[in-house]
Amino acid sequence: MYKVLIADDEKNIRLGIQAMIKREHPEFTTFIASDGQEALELIAENEPDIVITDIKMPRMDGIQLIKEIQQREIKTAIVILSGYDDFTYAKEAIKYKVRDYLLKPVNRSELFKTLKLITEELEQSQKMTYQHMDEYRASQLNYILLSPNLQMDVVEDLYKKMKIEAYPDGFYVGIIDADAEIEKNHLLEKINQLLCSPNDCIPFLDNDDRVTIISADLELFSLLKEQLGRDRHLVFTIGISEKEQDIRELKKTYEQAATALKYHFLYPRRQVIYYESVKEKPDGSSVPVELINKISNMLGTERENEIKTNLRQVMDFDVISHSSISYLEDLNQAINETIFKGFFKRLGDESLVTFELLNKIDDIYNFDNFHEYFHALEGLLMRIHEYNKQMRSVYSEQKYMDRAIAYIRENYHKDLNLAVVANYISLNYSYFSHMFKEYIGQNFVDYLKMVRVENAKKLLKETDFKILEISEMVGYKNPKQFARVFREAEGISPKEYREMNG
Repeated sequence: MYKVLIADDEKNIRLGIQAMIKREHPEFTTFIASDGQEALELIAENEPDIVITDIKMPRMDGIQLIKEIQQREIKTAIVILSGYDDFTYAKEAIKYKVRDYLLKPVNRSELFKTLKLITEELEQSQKMTYQHMDEYRASQLNYILLSPNLQMDVVEDLYKKMKIEAYPDGFYVGIIDADAEIEKNHLLEKINQLLCSPNDCIPFLDNDDRVTIISADLELFSLLKEQLGRDRHLVFTIGISEKEQDIRELKKTYEQAATALKYHFLYPRRQVIYYESVKEKPDGSSVPVELINKISNMLGTERENEIKTNLRQVMDFDVISHSSISYLEDLNQAINETIFKGFFKRLGDESLVTFELLNKIDDIYNFDNFHEYFHALEGLLMRIHEYNKQMRSVYSEQKYMDRAIAYIRENYHKDLNLAVVANYISLNYSYFSHMFKEYIGQNFVDYLKMVRVENAKKLLKETDFKILEISEMVGYKNPKQFARVFREAEGISPKEYREMNG
């Protein structure tokens, strides 16, 4: 635990203080010295955490001892012993920022109170030192992992600054990917408590907030799996690299562990995945681009079952699971580029609000596993399929209606009715009647009246034709019927309209 040196030229005092400390703190290591010179030699040799020194001593007194300690930059907490007659010396010692002073004869409770305050400060300081080193290591290790072209001598120098020694028997890198429910710093702290001391392994958070561990002991990861597995609420996977001899090759081993971790997407029940077990998987056959194009072309048609069949063929799990994970990544990219990106590019940004899932499906690792991803992919395809069907229907209806309106406006002067127009555009009478009202907002008869009145108003204003003639020109053989329809629409008779606009 802590080391304490007691320097006093009075034997009974130094032995008495040593005895009190041993009884209260048997875990402490104590040294004694009869003067400042002997104390300085013991301090240089043993590096005590606490020095309790008398002021007046032969050869080298306490003041000189304190000066020597500070000049040599020896880090130790100093407590001075003084009698009532030594206040002037004690005052001098206080200038050198000693931690505390005790009056002789030393009171047991005062001694233990002083030791307690000092050890608490030392523990806090040590904790902050470890924390600072951990943070420094994490930042430097991530710098090594994220920098593409670091020279080996630069990497070596960084390891020296981080106080990371070489691994003569080789090392492994493990990356732990835990569910989003747990705060990653808490997971790192838990792992530190479970397994690691600075000599066993080096844990840190990588740039993606995943706990990453450098360890010479492969069994450590098995132990970690067992310990973390006791928490039933914690869902995690560990990706483990191959063994590497040269610590300068950290980036390579880290990438191996990261690649191994990706296979959790295909094997969600595996808690530990070794790079060695997946590295030989082939890249897979070429991406079935023609089949993906076929799916894209069929969207919006009546071939829904064929779309689903082709999608299952593209996303054949047997082929995917026996291939490198990069094959599935390429598949996903091809589907996004060929089907989704093109679809949304045609429809514009507004459609992205309707299909927010596209942002998620762009990266397969936004999903927990392959099956969740596949169902989301199929669901999005079917939504686009239905949307396309609706759009095709709308465009088709618009095409029919444009033809119908053009025909009405060209033939309004004839004996025109709904059946004639429906027959002209080759639609069922009842369906056309319903579609016409939905599209125009009024029924066929009212729309025809509106068109005839519009043209009648133009003739009344711009020509000298008689009202009887205009009635026939806009499709009314009966002038009285024409006058009634005109009055209903405009509130005045055709004659009054001409007089007002003549």
